[in-house]
Amino acid sequence: MNKLLRFATTASVLGIAGMVTSTPAQANPPLTEVERLGNQIHRLTGREPMSQVTAISQLSDVRPTDWAFTALQSLVERYNCIAGYPDRTYRGNRAMTRYEFAAGLNACLDKINEIIASGLADKVSKDDLAAIQKLQEEFAAELATLRGRVDTLEGKVATLEAQQFSTTTKLEGQAIFAISGATDQNTVIAARSRLNLNTSFTGNDLLLTRLDSGNASASPTPFLDYATAGSGVTLATLRYDFKIGKEFSVSVGAMNAFDLIDTNSYANNEAVDFSNTFFLNNQLLLPVAAGGGIFAKYNPNQGPFYISALYYGGNASEATPGTLNPTGGLFGENNQLTIELGYAPTDKEGNIPFALKLQYTRASLGDNNPLAIPNPTTTTETRDVFGANLEWAFAKGAALFGRFGIASRTTTETDLTLLTATTTKDTPIYWSVGFAFPNLFKKGALAGIGVGQPSANLPTPATQTNLEIFYNYPLSDNIRITPDIQFIFNPDNLPAPTVFVGTLRTVFSF
Repeated sequence: MNKLLRFATTASVLGIAGMVTSTPAQANPPLTEVERLGNQIHRLTGREPMSQVTAISQLSDVRPTDWAFTALQSLVERYNCIAGYPDRTYRGNRAMTRYEFAAGLNACLDKINEIIASGLADKVSKDDLAAIQKLQEEFAAELATLRGRVDTLEGKVATLEAQQFSTTTKLEGQAIFAISGATDQNTVIAARSRLNLNTSFTGNDLLLTRLDSGNASASPTPFLDYATAGSGVTLATLRYDFKIGKEFSVSVGAMNAFDLIDTNSYANNEAVDFSNTFFLNNQLLLPVAAGGGIFAKYNPNQGPFYISALYYGGNASEATPGTLNPTGGLFGENNQLTIELGYAPTDKEGNIPFALKLQYTRASLGDNNPLAIPNPTTTTETRDVFGANLEWAFAKGAALFGRFGIASRTTTETDLTLLTATTTKDTPIYWSVGFAFPNLFKKGALAGIGVGQPSANLPTPATQTNLEIFYNYPLSDNIRITPDIQFIFNPDNLPAPTVFVGTLRTVFSF
């Protein structure tokens, strides 16, 4: 019991009282049964083994000048009571609460009990035993409180171990429910549920299994990114992430490109920020929507610069044997190679207030339809895309973000009946820019406004312009509600009436 008590409270004693300091280049001792139990608590619950106790006795500090403080310091130095930290030292230079003092005292009780139990009672002086007895009497109430909480903790750990989902896998869930209406369509209800199974085998790797299901019809609303999941359960991602040393990371499997390339803190997550896919990624840069491939990232010295590369096959799971020009497979039609060079320095708090990403994509796309009636055709496209992605938290509670892309595109359409081909070339562009306001009115909230134009062919100027405004408000740690409005001016680059879209999105996470 004393061992568990020592482990569960050492972190509190360290953090507030400053009793222990760490030093490098010392071997870590093997975990005791108690320390193992504490690690299990943290892994299973995601919380520290013991939270703060709100007892009246905590209001009374034990100061370095008090006799009890000096007595415990002497015991710690002689018997090396404070375990679990590299240098085993005791720094008696700050006052601590009576509760924290009891944690250190209990560690010394445990150590001395071990010495006596091993037949080395002569190693403990009578003066020390007298001091311990006096300290026990002085802090009896605090020690009793600790032991009661430890008993409760042991029961909870036993329950968690019996009912845990897996020793290697953590389950995360998300459900999006949205009511949306637009001037050119009826009001709709869009829903999507998502389960993530995060599995780690070594502690430094991740196997991500993502399952999606929704209520999208054959013609889902085009203004909501999360309204495209059908009623069946879809394996959206099965990706394995691992590291090679400290500087290389690799991902391989079935994945979504925008989870790894062209990310942005303020415009990249349809459950948190913008609803329209237009603002979530550079659509010129990532033309292949889903598939499989490999992603690699090199971060020299774990510094601010990095370079990453993604090869992606849109039809990686489809094989077409027996044809002269196979269209499926990892290296068939619909593939892209994207390279991203990034600069993302961290500040003193470990945040990234500024990030700039320069990108290049070489893509090959196909839309083969040889059985089309009456005119069977084959359409292929190649494109070279240059892109940029910026985010900048220029003030507390305010940030700027934006994306830009320009492509050189060649499209060839072949008539399989007449055996003729027509080739066209154009230069489409994409841009979006906006402001985000983290923690607006409440910690954890996020507001944003974005404006931009989707692909338009130069030199003809674009006329379609998208504007979206949202405010993501956390009702609790697990429920967020987001009113969202969109304006699409000159849709499809035509002089058509402006489309207005109003959405109320609720996200449940667990």
